[in-house]
Amino acid sequence: MIWLLGGYMWLFVHRPFEVWPVLGALQVERASMAVVLTGWLLTGEFRWVRNPLNLAFVAFAIAIFLGWQESGRPDLGEKPVSDWFKIALFYLIVVSTIRDERDLKRLAIMYVATIAAYMAHSLWEYRNGRYQWTMGTVRLLGIDLTNVDPNTFAATILYSMPIALALWPQAAKAWQHALLAGYAILSLACILLTSSRSAFVGVCFLGVVVALASKHRLKLVLFMAVCAPFAWQALPLDRQMRFLTLIDPSYGPENARESAEGRSKGFHDGLRLWVEHPVFGVGPGAFGVSTGTGFEAHHLYGQVLGELGTVGLVAFGWVVCAFISNALAAHRMGVQQPDLKGDFSFALVRATSLTVVLLLLMGLGGHNLYRYTWLWFGAFQAVAMHQLRRREQELDARRQNAKR
Repeated sequence: MIWLLGGYMWLFVHRPFEVWPVLGALQVERASMAVVLTGWLLTGEFRWVRNPLNLAFVAFAIAIFLGWQESGRPDLGEKPVSDWFKIALFYLIVVSTIRDERDLKRLAIMYVATIAAYMAHSLWEYRNGRYQWTMGTVRLLGIDLTNVDPNTFAATILYSMPIALALWPQAAKAWQHALLAGYAILSLACILLTSSRSAFVGVCFLGVVVALASKHRLKLVLFMAVCAPFAWQALPLDRQMRFLTLIDPSYGPENARESAEGRSKGFHDGLRLWVEHPVFGVGPGAFGVSTGTGFEAHHLYGQVLGELGTVGLVAFGWVVCAFISNALAAHRMGVQQPDLKGDFSFALVRATSLTVVLLLLMGLGGHNLYRYTWLWFGAFQAVAMHQLRRREQELDARRQNAKR
């Protein structure tokens, strides 16, 4: 089952059927999900992992469905709603089939390998002349069509980096460390080539968090401080100017300033739609039509308020609180049982929690409400918490036996 899940993750992220149209005609993704679902049903061994995220996602699913039905324009929300529920099905399969930490670790490795292949293919096509010229610079694109936008592509890479960090202590051989180091370098290179300002901020934030959380924080901070000027000078001038617009819009073209202002406008438009439709919002996918601009929110919090209203805001807050609850529970377990801190499950809970922080941070400049990352990483965290509780019980049992 684990290999079916890994294969589906690759198809979902890399989307080769969007790269080669002949595969699209074969409905490869749909067939893959059908195979995964069939394999899941045939196993007949379902184990429901208890976790706060389960009920939180149920509440969010209800909010999405009600917002869609009450929108008055269900045609606009048909695709985002159906796509979200397909991802929710993947969540259900993962939390009910992953049996132990070994399979959980395998799934995490498959996910990182999937993103690595996605980056490498996109970078290869960039080398062959497939890129986008916008905002005064050349920008790397995703190889697919769904997440082709440079900002979306960069965000996909950024969200995966904490999982790679969680795998680092688990690497026992030099070649494994070399692969993970190569993954980090490839990730940074791709993010810089996208010229995504939000992802650039996210990478800087992630670097500071990792450095401060490390036992060698002083050395890492000094290393980063020394390397930063050289890395900056290595960037082409057009990309330097692009990132400098974060502090002074005059460094970039007029459309770069308008793009930045569009983020705050998305939030204010979301507030306006919330006032007009306070309970259920205007419905998933209806933001652009309802504002009259034709554009998406480009702001997570404006998107929540505008599209799902108060019901969606409460449900979304519930999801975030469930992630926080898991993170705090894992921290308490690590304090009480220090041996747990060496487990991959413990590292994975911290990694997924960090990704949620990045999602919330990136939400200031992007509409990532229906992104698969919430559900996929929620599944990773729920299973990891289950494994941690099992390990905690084992350690308690050993301690009691030792006293006897």
